[in-house]
This record gives sequence, structure tokens and C-alpha cells, in this order.
Amino acid sequence: MILDFRELKESQQFVGSKAYVLAMMTQAGLPVPAGMILTDIPEGEDEWTRVVNWWKEQEMAPLAVRSSAFGEDSEEMSFAGQNQTFLEIKSIEELKDAINSCFKSVDREASQSYRQFFMGEKKDIPMNVVLQVMVKARYAGVYFSVNPTHAEEGSVLEYIEGLGESLVSGQVNPYRNLKSSQVVDGPLSREDLNKVFKMGELVEEKLGQKIDMEWAVDDCLNAFLLQARPITSARSETKQKKILEAELKRIHEEYPEDTWWDGQTFAEWTGQPSRLTYEVWKRAFAPVGAFDDALHELGYIGFNDESYSPHESIMDRIFGRGFINMNKMVPLYFGPIPYRIAPLPKAHLKFEWHKITAIGVLNTPKSLWRMVRVGWNMSTNRRSWIERSRKELVDFKHKLQRPQDGDLYSDWKYEEVLNLWEKEIANFSKVSLKWPLVLVVLIEASMQSLRAVLSSVVGKDKVEEHLQQWMGAGLETATFEMNRYFSRALEEPLKREFFFSRFGHRGPGELDLSNPRWQELGETAFGTGKSVEVSDRASLNIEDEIHKLKTFKDVVLIEEWKILKELLELREQWKMEILRPYAHIRYISLELGKRLGVGNEIFHLTVEEVIALSNGQSVESIKDKIKIRKEELDAYKGIYLPDVLKQSDVEDCLKPIDMGQSSLRGTPLSSGVVKGIVKIVNDPSDVDFTNWPGNTVLVAPATDPGWTALFTRCSGVIVERGGVLSHCAILARELGLPSINLPKATHLLKDGDSIWLDGHSGGVKNDNIH
Repeated sequence: MILDFRELKESQQFVGSKAYVLAMMTQAGLPVPAGMILTDIPEGEDEWTRVVNWWKEQEMAPLAVRSSAFGEDSEEMSFAGQNQTFLEIKSIEELKDAINSCFKSVDREASQSYRQFFMGEKKDIPMNVVLQVMVKARYAGVYFSVNPTHAEEGSVLEYIEGLGESLVSGQVNPYRNLKSSQVVDGPLSREDLNKVFKMGELVEEKLGQKIDMEWAVDDCLNAFLLQARPITSARSETKQKKILEAELKRIHEEYPEDTWWDGQTFAEWTGQPSRLTYEVWKRAFAPVGAFDDALHELGYIGFNDESYSPHESIMDRIFGRGFINMNKMVPLYFGPIPYRIAPLPKAHLKFEWHKITAIGVLNTPKSLWRMVRVGWNMSTNRRSWIERSRKELVDFKHKLQRPQDGDLYSDWKYEEVLNLWEKEIANFSKVSLKWPLVLVVLIEASMQSLRAVLSSVVGKDKVEEHLQQWMGAGLETATFEMNRYFSRALEEPLKREFFFSRFGHRGPGELDLSNPRWQELGETAFGTGKSVEVSDRASLNIEDEIHKLKTFKDVVLIEEWKILKELLELREQWKMEILRPYAHIRYISLELGKRLGVGNEIFHLTVEEVIALSNGQSVESIKDKIKIRKEELDAYKGIYLPDVLKQSDVEDCLKPIDMGQSSLRGTPLSSGVVKGIVKIVNDPSDVDFTNWPGNTVLVAPATDPGWTALFTRCSGVIVERGGVLSHCAILARELGLPSINLPKATHLLKDGDSIWLDGHSGGVKNDNIH
């Protein structure tokens, strides 16, 4: 069936809430852009001709093509992000592809899982598609009948310049206006804002319930209704506030005031990890886990049965992010010593009288001896550890070989799948991570040693400049090789099969088990369009550069550089290999999810909860738990947490951020200067490269090597987390991209901002603020 908005009957609610509301509002006389509803894929030339003729009546204006499934955008469920949307459709070929893709999106695993959980059914869901003329938006935004965060303030609207997709996805900081206030935020006048408020009230009156509404204003300042829906339970005006207050209360009750956490170990997690991901990694930092073995390997005490030792994991979850509890870390190094690790300006031991105990006094000689021994080994034994790590890597590759994908598990018996899943998780948390964690400690020690020697030669203010130059030209990492093959496969599709065979187990957000690997993404991993041409790597002999410093310490500098280089390259090789069995934890989880009837929602469960389902617990019993966890993750998304976090400062993370600074200063990661347009990305899978500016400056909370597709299409990178030894920094230097670490960057900058990025000084100049 093909229906114009003006033709739909009031009884025909089977077209889905999105299509139905737009049609009814059109017939009520509200300013809705012209639209058409398809209840099925057009069949035959006559039906396609009718669609095309309707489009010709609209003068072939660019179209938006959206799903309108039964139950979608209802009062109970929003189905946000479960089905697909295509914008700026300008040709008949694009239109056909978009219509076909929208109809197919109802069968995507994520969409089916959502229905299975929250509607109790999975297949045979009526799918409809809406074609709608796009407004040439000067401004676009959303309207809420009730302020989602402060119900007492009444209705509120938010908007940005241009299309509203970035606002809806949370990538841009909008202008915000209340109906109850005469204060005007942004370029629209109070008169123009009142047009939108009035339109929202009319829609609310017609639907008879509170709504949220997407709208746009064109160049003539005419307001248009683009979409309206009842406010779902996920959009409750107090829910997010309650979730944040509950988490804040938990942190204050569970941890002493002097507790502090370090998040740098997990700086490359590009979002809040799913519950299953967190559980797997938490086990690695528990007694007899990989971190425990790594500490023993380096000569530290590690976990033990003594009263001073922690007896649980030292990894904590704070507002959804993973952190290492540094208060629990101290005794794992040297035992019951009267010291604590002070976080600032850099982590260091600080003596505390009140921590002097009888057991501490008795153990002081042992502790001092262990400090001296570990320090000596860190200085003299690093090459031995490097060689052992290389040997272990060869053995690891041989013992833990895995198929390219997880298709084989569909033919296994359930017990076999479950047993392998438990085994793979245990291997990863106890075995796979040991040597990568050893290398992390050695890299940090080697970096400090190199910095100290270099500082005595060139001065403290020149150290980072030299290190950036050396690491940009002197490293040959597995990540750089992967990026090179990705760029070739992007330009030459025939090379993609080879790329998948070598790197298909990697992917964007790859440290989170809930994110797909490149092997699963297939052709969509490469997006559309061409990669941005990046500068060639500098041809530089680092040893020659050190000799040019004309110092008697050149032999020491060269040796320290060689050790750091080998450690960094070895770390990348290990990461390449451990992510192969890690990808299979994901593949096996997906198979278990199918068989247990939870689909992709399995990633919101703990290991113990999955086992309970396997033992007969009903799926119905965990629906609410999964829903709450997803709401928590959604509530935590907008919160910036620094890498170093003190319990006493946690509440400050919930306070508003000053947006009025035109000049910002971060930490340099990769040198170079560029002027570009800000593109904020929280999830690389949401990026549409068709409207990707050629001079894009990528701004993200963090990145990992799976973001290669974005790195090859940008001219600079700004991240909130990750230091000079992070994968982001190394890859940016290898590609010749200016890059800095700027805390709160995704809050301080907005999509479309024109900025100067200086990777040498760490500065950002925002041309949009004067």
C-alpha cells in the first residue's frame, strides 16, 4: 500500500506511530513537510512509478527515508536507534536503496532483540517506511512538553544550526530555551521560539498526551514539524537525575573519602563498557588474575591471604566507566607500608604517619628490599623481559589460534558452546592479558627513564617535542601496518577480503564485547567516499638525531630509546593477537544469546547471570534488570570523568561545564597545525561519511585502532583520554595528524565549529567564539 500523508485514514494505525502521527498532524493543518507512507517494498514498475511521480510533484526535493515499525515511538518504547534512517536522498537509485534498507532493518539482530525483550515477540513485526521532503534547515531541534531534567520548569526546546541529527545523537551542545523564561539563548528571537512552543502545544492537544517533537526552521524562519511521539519511560523527566543521584550515593557509601581511581589503563575504551565486558576485565584484576601474575613476574607482592591485601578485584565501575582503585593497589606492590599513592601532579608515593602499624614495622625491611630489587630489575632486566615476552607471544599465537569468524558455533551442542565460552573468558582474564600488562608497567618505567635523561640534556620544556618527533618517525607498529592495509582496501575493494583475513577480528570500540568486529561489518566497515590524503612519514634516523644533541649521554639515550621502541611495538603485537580469542568471546556470546532467547542483550548480563539462564532461570526474570542497566548507561553518557578521579571530587563531574572559552589548552600528542571543522563522534558506527567535511578535526572521548576509518578521513584528532603512549597518539604521529588530549573536549566544542588545532603546543582556537 502506498499512501500520501493526506490520504491516511484515522483507523489505519498499522502504519506505525511515526507515520500515523505525521499524517494526522498534516490533516490537522500543522506545518508538516510533504510525505508518503509505504507499507511494503514497491513491486513492479507501476508502484515504483507512483512513488517517483509523487516525488516529482515535490520537485525532486531531497528526501528523508525513515522506518515506521509497529510499536516504534510508542508511549512505552522509543525504539531509538533500532531501525534505520537515511537523509539527503537525491536520486532514484539512492531512494530505492534506502527504501530496501529500511524494510530490511526490522530483521537486524539488534532490532529483533529489542522486540524480543520489550514486546515479547521477535519476527513478523509490521514495518512501514516514511518518505518525507527535507526542510532546508537553518535551525533544527527538539521540543519537550516537560523538561526531562527539571519537570517544574515546564516545556523546553533545544536547537542547533543546520540539521538536527547531531543534536538527537548527543554530539552537539545545543541552545536551550524555556517557555517559562524570557531569557533567550541562541540566535532565534523570542517571537520565533514562541512559534515552536505554540506548534508543540497544538501537537500535544491533538495527541492528548505529553510529547517530544523534532522541528526545523528554514531560511525564511518558517517552523516545521518533522516528528512527534509520546514521551517514553526512558525520557522520564526525573529518571536520569535519579540514576545519577543513586550512583553518587553508592560511591559515597561504598568508598572512603580519600579513595582515588586511575582510569588510564582503560583510556581507550571509547564508551561505558557493557556489563559482560566489565565482568571479564574485572576478573583480570582480581586474585589469581592476569594482573596478579604480571605483578609476580615483575617482582611485586601481588595478591595474598594477608589481612593488608585486598581479596577482591581492584577494578571498580564509576558512572559506567572502568577505573583501577589505587588505594587497593599500594599493598600489591610492597605490602603494608605507611605510604599512599598520591595522584597529583603525577602518581607518587607519599608517607603517612597514621598508617604506621606493628605489622608494617615488621615488614619494613622486606618492603625496602623489594623496592630496591624491583627498581634494579626495572633498570637492568628489561631486555630479558622483552625476550621472554617475544617467546611467549610466539607460543600464544600457536596455542590460541582461532577461526576467522564464529559461524562454526551454530553447529555445536549447547553444552559445548557454554563450556567453551567459560573457558575463553577464563583464558583471557587469567592468561592472555598477563604479558600485555607486564609491558604496560615496563613502558611506563622506560618512558620515565628516557624523559629524565632527555630532560637533563635538552631541558624540561623540550622533552615532549623530541619524543613526539622520535615516536612519529621511529616506530613501526602493528597498528600502523593495519592502517596501511585498511587504506589500500578502502581505495581498492578487491583487497578487502585479504584485509578481513588479517584484521577482521579488530573493529571500532573493539575492547567492548558488545561492538561488532570488522569481519561482521563487512563492506560497511569502509563506509563511502575516499580517505583523506595524509602526509608521508618523516624519514628520520633516531640514533643520528640523538648524536646531533652532542651529549656524552648519547649512548644512554640511544639504549633507552631502543628499549622503549621495542616495548611499544611489542605491546601492539600482543594486542593484535589477544584480540583474536577476545573476538571469539563475542562470537560465542552471540550464539549463546540466540539460544537463550536474549539476543544481543546478553552483553548486558554478568557471567553468573548467563550461567543462571543456562540452568533454567527464565528470560522474563531478567528483562527489568537489562532495561535498568541500559537506562543507566544512557544516563552516564553525557558525563565527563577525568583519568584521575578522587572520591571527594566525584560530585563536581555532574556540574555544568563552562562553554564560553575561545582558547583552550590541552596536552600535545602529535605535532602539526591545522584549521578544520569539528566533528564530534561518540560511536564510530553512527558516522555517515557522505557529509564528512574534507578538513574534519575528529573530536572524541577516546579512540582505539578500530577507528582507522575515521583517522584516514580527518586532518586532526582531539581526544579527552589517552596520553603520548596511547594508540591514538601513536597512530596520529604515524599518519602525520596533529593531535592533542583535551579534557572535556566533547563538551567544550560543538559539531561544525571552525577551529585551529596546534599539536605542537596543545592549543585550540575556536573561531566561533570571540
